[in-house]
Amino acid sequence: METQQIQKITDAEYFGVKALSASQIKQFDKGAYWFWKSSPYNPDKEPEKETDALIFGKLCHCLLLEPAHLNNEYAIVDFGASRKNKKYEAAKAENPGKIIITQDELDRAMKMIAKVKEHKLASTILDGATAEMPFMWTDKETGMPCKAKLDAIKRTKNGIVVIDYKTSSDIEGLLNWPQKLQYPLQAEFYSRAVEAKYGERPCEFVFVIQSNKEGEEDIVCVANVEYETQECAKSIVDTHIRSIQEKLKDWEETKDNTIWAAYPYRVEMRYSNWFMERGN
Repeated sequence: METQQIQKITDAEYFGVKALSASQIKQFDKGAYWFWKSSPYNPDKEPEKETDALIFGKLCHCLLLEPAHLNNEYAIVDFGASRKNKKYEAAKAENPGKIIITQDELDRAMKMIAKVKEHKLASTILDGATAEMPFMWTDKETGMPCKAKLDAIKRTKNGIVVIDYKTSSDIEGLLNWPQKLQYPLQAEFYSRAVEAKYGERPCEFVFVIQSNKEGEEDIVCVANVEYETQECAKSIVDTHIRSIQEKLKDWEETKDNTIWAAYPYRVEMRYSNWFMERGN
């Protein structure tokens, strides 16, 4: 397979560039409204909110995959119990370009990563992997620009292995109902990114999922997507990219925002069958 011309971009550029990402594909799976709400194609898109959970997740990723970047990217400041105060804003102003965290957040993140490394299987899979820089490519069928930033990647004797690190408060739910957060769609989209860049699909895509519940950080799961589920995900991603392209084209021509409405058509309310029985 031939590789495509790949455009490397910075982390800052990644979030603003107009291109499809795995998260956008997953949002579209919930509905066009949810895709448009967070899409870079939406001129009225609201900036992403800075939440404790988002910052902590980034910190865990940094410690696991790029620990050498910690001092350059983060500043430890005791700003109190909430980020919604003047002390936190002052810390941001004094440390431009850095993410502000507390010592408690760092300690907890370090504890979590230590537990991942203690997990024999997860540690073996992560050994030798390197963090992947964000990049862009073009979907061959639709011409839609796409972008991805893989957590980690490594080459083995069997081929390329891609690793994605997740934290969750409900690992069992993710395993039993993968459609809940659509990790299979992410695995498929990232596999296409690898194919565009390296000319081959990954031989394996691995999710390392860790509990983020206090006191349960030692619960670590290594998961793959089952074959038939992944084949189904391929079809879904194809359909979503085509649908997104069509809707974007229609919107650019008409500027009709009902294209992205959550409920563009009239609907009927209906009692469930068991409630109907109650009525009868």
